[in-house]
Amino acid sequence: MKEKTAATDPALVLDIMAQLFVSGSSLASGLAAVGEHLPGCRPLIQVAHQLNLGLEWDTAWQHTKDDPHLTQLAHELRFVYTSAVPAAHMLTTAATALRANRKRLAEQLAQELAIRLVLPTGICLLPSFILLGIIPMVLSLLPG
Repeated sequence: MKEKTAATDPALVLDIMAQLFVSGSSLASGLAAVGEHLPGCRPLIQVAHQLNLGLEWDTAWQHTKDDPHLTQLAHELRFVYTSAVPAAHMLTTAATALRANRKRLAEQLAQELAIRLVLPTGICLLPSFILLGIIPMVLSLLPG
């Protein structure tokens, strides 16, 4: 039976990679360190090994296509790999953007849930409102 691994948070990995870059690590050694110590990131060790061997970016990440979190991480790290820009600040910014997008999506889903709950709540509360509010008032207005 296949063991279930913890979900990888791409924003957390990007923050850790940014700090590893500040300390002088390369992309491949940073990926290897994250893969070794962070739950759910074990496939990054193989990615780092393949990058050290000189394989292309897409080839190195080929075996992570099944995990959407690792695919998103690969997408975020691609620019760092292909360019020579200072990566730490860029990765921190990307992690912040990922968290903001995740928060926005959660808020949108919460709003959709609130809209979906209006009808069932109304259907449940309407009979009690009629029985406890409307009928006694109508009865009190009747003569005698």
